[in-house]
Amino acid sequence: MIRTMKREDVPQCIELGRRQHAESKLNYLNLDMEKIKYGFLSAVDHPTRRVFVIDVDEKIVGLAGVSLEHYEYNYDYYVMDHFYYILPEHRKGLLAFKLFKAVHRWGVENRALEIQFNYAHGDDNDRMGKLLNKLGYKKYCDQYKKLMI
Repeated sequence: MIRTMKREDVPQCIELGRRQHAESKLNYLNLDMEKIKYGFLSAVDHPTRRVFVIDVDEKIVGLAGVSLEHYEYNYDYYVMDHFYYILPEHRKGLLAFKLFKAVHRWGVENRALEIQFNYAHGDDNDRMGKLLNKLGYKKYCDQYKKLMI
């Protein structure tokens, strides 16, 4: 079942955030668990932020954190992802599809013009690309970075 995160889900979501960081291409960065906790708590009942969770028998096995953002050029909205993660043992099947669909519905309800997802937590780019293509997403751009630490 896909639903919006509740306050009582925060401890499970924090643990998924920790696991996502461990798999992330950003795992060289310090992980501040208090910041993660604050991020989840601030999304509860927030008007422009949502965390959608995958609830399987009262256990959170996946999530997606998104927000409504204004474009730099006008006051129209787009949906921006901040994170999404599904436990490896739940990545097969339709759960990811349903999670993305819930985010899409929320974007439609809030009159967003588009959704922008960034995939940076694993090495399965081809598989994610195929899923996103099936959902109607198109590759938008490449991102480059240079470490300064």
